[in-house]
Amino acid sequence: MGSWGGRTTLLTLIAVVALGFGAYHLWDIWNFSRTASEAQGVVIERTSTRFTTEFTVGGRIYQIEESLPSTKGANLQARMRLQPGANVTVLYDRAAPQNARWKSQRNWAFPVALCFVGILCALSAFRPYWGLQQR
Repeated sequence: MGSWGGRTTLLTLIAVVALGFGAYHLWDIWNFSRTASEAQGVVIERTSTRFTTEFTVGGRIYQIEESLPSTKGANLQARMRLQPGANVTVLYDRAAPQNARWKSQRNWAFPVALCFVGILCALSAFRPYWGLQQR
């Protein structure tokens, strides 16, 4: 990868994949969130990497299993709060309540980070074409 052409190709490929994947997941989360209903759930089980939440819709009980937040930064507080018996808000699809997700700001973090990486790679890939001269 010594030539700038090879770097440009690699950075462009990374940019396209990261932006595509990130944008798709942002759209998916936004689309789900805008049509979903909220229910109160209770954490009923927790392992070292996952937790299970139980919630009730229309008299029926549903369970969802999700991964725990990372142990870094602000996520540590959320991770520590997700103990059995803790109340959490669940977003669910009204037409299919088994399609549910834990309501959390972290749902948006990974797709936003991917889009940011994609933009940085795209800017880096096309930097030589900006017309800036090096000193």
